[in-house]
Amino acid sequence: MAAAPALPQGFEPAKLYVWVKSLESKVNVLLREVDVLKNDFVKRNQDLRQDVRVLSEDLLEVKHQHEKMLQTMDLVIKELKQTAGVEEVQVLKKYVEFWNPMQFVTQQDLDRALESKPMGKN
Repeated sequence: MAAAPALPQGFEPAKLYVWVKSLESKVNVLLREVDVLKNDFVKRNQDLRQDVRVLSEDLLEVKHQHEKMLQTMDLVIKELKQTAGVEEVQVLKKYVEFWNPMQFVTQQDLDRALESKPMGKN
């Protein structure tokens, strides 16, 4: 039988065991912390992706609304270009004032005037 190797003087297996158990405990704590950090990172990453997706959808909707607004503005501008300008309205106003349509005779007024007028000699 071979003799057991000689242990250095002052070496205590019990202290080594306590030291190894302490390291094992610290490693387990660090592994749990890393796991918590990893899970938190994954959750935040998912939340961030969802937020980016929502923002992208909102941006797309804003772009569509902007395009519709531009089309509406173009239509309004096109319609406004077809309306009468200030000078044209002033000319029409002068003609209306000149003609004074409130003084026009209606067909009924003319018929009444002709009926009430005695028939003269031809």
